[in-house]
Amino acid sequence: MYTLVHDRDSIGTTLFESGDPATLTVSGVFNNIGGAKAIAGWIKSIGGEEEDGVVFIALNDDFLLLDHDGIVIKFAEGHLISVPDDDEVFVDITSHSAEDYAAHFPAHLSALAKENS
Repeated sequence: MYTLVHDRDSIGTTLFESGDPATLTVSGVFNNIGGAKAIAGWIKSIGGEEEDGVVFIALNDDFLLLDHDGIVIKFAEGHLISVPDDDEVFVDITSHSAEDYAAHFPAHLSALAKENS
């Protein structure tokens, strides 16, 4: 379980169910209190954008991503995306480096290795 933090407040968690080691990306359903409509309102309140019913924000230095041990995971870029009409929220990130990806998302590397065997 990974936790997304904004200005020292935990805003939700994800399992990062999907990943692509070739592009150093992971994504997953984002679980937060209040659901998609609540997080969409919050995203807009901190400067997020809305396009065609999708509300999103680029993750900047105000956001931290923590692993299950509370260790900060560096990332190059990321987005928090809410689709209120579908009651869905997602988070995706691109890892800072291949070493960081391997350290924090080994399950995605294992799945790729099994696919290629």
